[in-house]
Amino acid sequence: KEKAFLFRLSQHSWFSCDCLASEGKSKLPVYTISKEVYNKIRNFDGYTIQYDTTSQEMKTPPPFLSTCLVALLAKTSWAAYMHTLPAAFVSLPCTCPSSPFVTTTCSSSGSTSTLRSRLSSGGIAMFATVQPSTTSDTGSSDSDTIDPSSGLDQDILSRITSSVASSREWAQDFDLVSESGASFYALFSGIRSSAALGIRGKPFYLQSKEVMKVMETAAMDGKDKDENKNENDSSLEEIQGFDGFFTFDDLAKALQDDFLDASRGSTDVRQGWKVTSVSTPRGSSFEDARMTLEEVQTALDKGTVIFNTAGAHIPKLAGATLACTDASSLPCAVNMYVTAAGKRTSAPPHTDRQDVIVVQTQGKKHWRVYSPPDPTLKPHADVYARGKGDDVLSLYSLEDVGCEKLLDVTLEPGDVLFIPAAYPHTTDTVTDLVEDTPENTSIHLTFNFDTHVWDLNYLNARRLALRRAGVVDSALGQNREEDSPYIGKVNLLPKEVREDLFSNLPLDFLDETRDLAAVVDSVTAEVKRISQSVDAETFDAVPDTVWRETVEMLQKQGMELLEIHRDMYLAAVEEGRERKAEEAITAHLSGDALVRARAMTPEKMQRLSLFRVQKFFEKINEAKKPLQNWTREGTNNESSTGNDLPANWEFTLPLTIGDQVEADLGGAFFPATVTKVVGGKYDVKFFDGDIMDGLDRSQIKLLVPPTSVAGSTADDTEEAPPGLTPKELKRWRKRQEKTKAKKG
Repeated sequence: KEKAFLFRLSQHSWFSCDCLASEGKSKLPVYTISKEVYNKIRNFDGYTIQYDTTSQEMKTPPPFLSTCLVALLAKTSWAAYMHTLPAAFVSLPCTCPSSPFVTTTCSSSGSTSTLRSRLSSGGIAMFATVQPSTTSDTGSSDSDTIDPSSGLDQDILSRITSSVASSREWAQDFDLVSESGASFYALFSGIRSSAALGIRGKPFYLQSKEVMKVMETAAMDGKDKDENKNENDSSLEEIQGFDGFFTFDDLAKALQDDFLDASRGSTDVRQGWKVTSVSTPRGSSFEDARMTLEEVQTALDKGTVIFNTAGAHIPKLAGATLACTDASSLPCAVNMYVTAAGKRTSAPPHTDRQDVIVVQTQGKKHWRVYSPPDPTLKPHADVYARGKGDDVLSLYSLEDVGCEKLLDVTLEPGDVLFIPAAYPHTTDTVTDLVEDTPENTSIHLTFNFDTHVWDLNYLNARRLALRRAGVVDSALGQNREEDSPYIGKVNLLPKEVREDLFSNLPLDFLDETRDLAAVVDSVTAEVKRISQSVDAETFDAVPDTVWRETVEMLQKQGMELLEIHRDMYLAAVEEGRERKAEEAITAHLSGDALVRARAMTPEKMQRLSLFRVQKFFEKINEAKKPLQNWTREGTNNESSTGNDLPANWEFTLPLTIGDQVEADLGGAFFPATVTKVVGGKYDVKFFDGDIMDGLDRSQIKLLVPPTSVAGSTADDTEEAPPGLTPKELKRWRKRQEKTKAKKG
């Protein structure tokens, strides 16, 4: 690791290496850096430097110099450089909480400032020792101790601080003060304002104590500045932490109160991330179909249990999800992940389509986060779904595809981790919580900034504009509506152009408090600039008015989806309050009287998430149709007239393996591919790589009629997609032969 780090340093003009004889012993490497660089390094607090009074030089062996230079290089790749070093040598703040505190000791009687004054111009050689901290339990020490918390993302913390006042107002408006509403809103507001999202984003980790410290300080500062303050001001009471926000007891109650569904993730690091159902109906009655706590506990023995769109289904999570949606001005969602303690793998390496904010609420989980893989090495793989389904992204192969470890942290209750879309990550629960008990079970909430899920990026805007104009995308291919835009030629574009395309639209795109017309102008100009850089010919073929119309349609759809999500979470919040009121009314009862009072009734059944959420998902599906129909109007596809098709052909026509569809995922329909057909049941692979088995035909929507598919690009002259391995190419050719035989 040290050699690899020094190799990186050798690329810099301000660094050189030499070897000197040291007191008659073997040669000791001495690294020399320029005075300008040292003047930057010396500004970091928390260490002292040994001074050689004989040679009047400042010297250091590799470990200490490395950590000094890591600090200097923090502006670009803090975590990447930090984690190339052994933990024992980390002598400056780092993002890994498991690293031991370390100190440096000074062997000279002179002060640091005196030593600095004796530095000569030009190169400076340094020597120092790094020793484990001897700080006592009382915190007293003769040496400086480096607190790893000071290496947290100070920019994000400052942004959270500036959001506290507005967050308290938001929580009061929605009566979510007692449900950590202000804290969640401040967190998401701070992350939104950083604009560090997507493939150009930056992962970061925040310790619970640091987040709470800045929030409480900001709340008290606001109270002191408020001229209308009163003695009963509850500023600090409104700032609540995330530790214990949702526990295993909360999960047990949610399963008892509602009709929930969950999946279990695979743990085999040799295969892609896959999910299977946790429960199956035990009979025909309502109670027989309800998932039980026992089924969840059984599934935990085999892997991580995943509750998708949990914020819509579980009232206690609805307020926090609403905070995420309002703070980001995006239609957001939250998934909940539950993992037993001691699992060596709780999720194999994979990427996601969403920018995710992970909030650990119970137990501990170990995370490793890597930089995105090089898409040119496997262009036919979706960069947002690597390591899912049939795509294997094993831990040992990450470096081979251009990934570099950025973070290696263990989240404790209340800690926060941000992972941009397309950044591989893997998790385990091998921590000091070795006993597998309910209270040691790891529970974390993953809040999703769903820009790519709802196609709010420049790649999709360009694609829709070309389709509206009836222009074939000769530059990138993937012309059919059901084709994934994230695979193929797009991954072979120059890095700058590709990352421009993959960038999300600005987060004020759907914000009604902004000048939306000005936002449309700005986004339209950027879509045109990026589209022209991709291919001038296709850009010139699109009428100028279509670019702006496309952006306006995207904005209209996005705002409608945003409102539906807000209403869905508000309905869940209200349901939670109604349940609490009913429990309070019946709290004095006991025995049979209590059982009768709390028995399931037809009215209560309709309020269960199974029925409540479905209504909103139906609205979401309807909201997506106008934009789809608008773009189809510009497509010259005579075989898609549909005159001879049944009225409900999307849900009734036969399906075959490889069909591009939309499938039911927790009540809403998302893009997927049919992977298996057996006895009227279908397996599908979703757009983000997740796999779902045994779906009914009514849960799958065909996107285009079979005649349209046959008459489009799947003809004899179709070329194999780029980047296929020999085995994948062989499979592709077999599928083409079968398709050709059916036509013949």
